[in-house]
Amino acid sequence: MTNFFSLFLPILLIFVPRGCSGQQHEKRVTFEDYFQFGKNEYTAKNWPDCVAFMKRAIDDFKQYQDDTVSCRKKCDRRIKTATPSAPKIAKYHETSEIALCLLRCRKDMFGDHQTVRKMSTYHDLEERKPYQYMHICYYHQGELAMAVQSAYTFLVANSDDKDIIQSLNWYMDRDGYSDEMLIDMERKDHEAKFMNGAEAYDEQDWGRCVHEFETSLEKSLIQDEKCRILCQDKIDWSVVDGNPELDILLASMRSSVIRCEHNCLYKLSNINGHYVGNLLAAHFEYLHYCHFKLQRGAEAAQAVANYMLFDDNPLMKRNKYFYGKQYKKDELFTPSQEMMDIYQKRELEARYLEFMEKRFVIKDGELPPEQADDHNPLPIDFHVEDNFPYSEISKLLTPSECKILRAEFDTKERDIFVKELEARVKVLWPNSSFSSVSCGSHVRESKCERAIVFSSESNDCGEWLGKWFTGCVVVFCDHKHVLA
Repeated sequence: MTNFFSLFLPILLIFVPRGCSGQQHEKRVTFEDYFQFGKNEYTAKNWPDCVAFMKRAIDDFKQYQDDTVSCRKKCDRRIKTATPSAPKIAKYHETSEIALCLLRCRKDMFGDHQTVRKMSTYHDLEERKPYQYMHICYYHQGELAMAVQSAYTFLVANSDDKDIIQSLNWYMDRDGYSDEMLIDMERKDHEAKFMNGAEAYDEQDWGRCVHEFETSLEKSLIQDEKCRILCQDKIDWSVVDGNPELDILLASMRSSVIRCEHNCLYKLSNINGHYVGNLLAAHFEYLHYCHFKLQRGAEAAQAVANYMLFDDNPLMKRNKYFYGKQYKKDELFTPSQEMMDIYQKRELEARYLEFMEKRFVIKDGELPPEQADDHNPLPIDFHVEDNFPYSEISKLLTPSECKILRAEFDTKERDIFVKELEARVKVLWPNSSFSSVSCGSHVRESKCERAIVFSSESNDCGEWLGKWFTGCVVVFCDHKHVLA
């Protein structure tokens, strides 16, 4: 068997002196120091102190983030906002007041050590790097359960790390191992609630499903707000070269912060190590069905509308098609105001970032050619109406064509018709392509995530089905990317 410790890549260590007796003032020890001390003890094979310092680093890092958020929220609350009609200098004054408030608050919170010395250490803590050391230190102390928990906690945030996967596999072969040890010690509230909701869904506990997912959604938005507040100092200084104009500098700084803010929901979409796609849409994908099973038609329809703000998956359009035939009230499919506000904010961010990424790309020392809309304001109009031609679905297939699709063997006639049908489907979904034709009495699931499924059975020819189906069907896959 391969030696356990040969599974790990060499770790570059940076040693920091323990202290200097000549200093007149005691230096505040921060998560940066604790993390370095922990690495030093790891190298020295002092396993208990390795664990102790890494735990201190994690705790101090969380406290640093909480204090930073507290300062920024307090200053945002205290400073009176300049009126929209006020001159520019009034807005500059408002910014100065916020800056002064932040400086005072950070002085109170952090003393003379107000800034992170090395952002690489900050990112290491964000990526749960202390646990990469702790699981080895725990193992050397004979604490298998804590070693497994630490390794698993690191894996959840670093699912592609081959070394940690090999390490966990190694632990699983040890005497005393049990799956109950696989605990994510950094699991956030919204993750736990999301997982509880999925469990309730699987158990067909529809009331609990609604409660857990609604709570998860609420906690997800709280986490998104915290993440966005922590983005205020995530500035890419590498683009600052020479002596730039103020507006050039501000544009670069703002785009760095807005990009960080916009990406918060993507980061939060990692649930127990699995990417669930658009996090908001993922909640409504469950909620609409749980509401439907509780016979709450209005809530189910609104959940569908909320989902479609963030993802135009054909499967959800099919759900709207199904509910529409059942409830016959188009006005039910109106998104909530809260989700509309979030959608509009994210859409504006996406437009802004797209402009920055396209217009500020320098190739061979040159900017892109000037375009007419380089001088126009950012478009702030929104079109969320669902103009999909649902009435065309019933016209896609005729009974005689369904009979062709039900042929027991592949025939030239069926091959020719499938191409014709693909062309019809592409009118409705331009990015779709044919996937399969099949018949069977057992329940089957489409192989593509954005499936477009139609029955070819004689008794419901052309009926638009969901991703689970029985009988004879024809399946197409839509390849369009999800929305912002």
